[in-house]
Amino acid sequence: MDQAVDGSHKECKAAGKTDKELATAQNFQRKAQFYLDFVEAENSAGCHAPQEAARVLGESIDSSRKGQIAVRDGKVESRSQAAKP
Repeated sequence: MDQAVDGSHKECKAAGKTDKELATAQNFQRKAQFYLDFVEAENSAGCHAPQEAARVLGESIDSSRKGQIAVRDGKVESRSQAAKP
């Protein structure tokens, strides 16, 4: 995931995106990665609570998509909005 974000970051900067626009997407990506890491570390990849793992992974996917939309549309949100779980 980090490599994909690094590549996207360079492409976005080349396309003229501002640091503020990218910060929103980065915050969503950070949140998505946190949820993904949580499932892997705390839930044994879903073995012990598959419904909860699926819910948390859904949150990860949602945050990833919001980050992609933020980059595409140049949407800028406050740091607190992007950081809300």
